[in-house]
Amino acid sequence: MTKVVNKHGLATVLGRAMMDPNFADALSQDPAAAASGMGVALSPDEVAAVKNLNTATLTSAAAAIRGNLGVHAIFDQQQQQARMD
Repeated sequence: MTKVVNKHGLATVLGRAMMDPNFADALSQDPAAAASGMGVALSPDEVAAVKNLNTATLTSAAAAIRGNLGVHAIFDQQQQQARMD
């Protein structure tokens, strides 16, 4: 059976988790609620996939990305919100 994945929605949620440690914590606790809070509906298969993520690996990768961008990087939340509206 083929699983249908909302690539954009899943990428949006995981991208935010990479940039926002607080959101990453919320996502690991309740993926469906965290995603819904930013206007993304995850399918049951996507929720299961997110729950099965190795959070230590995600946290390490996220820290490396944030570190490489530098402390002065500004993440345009208004632009991101506009895309979700």
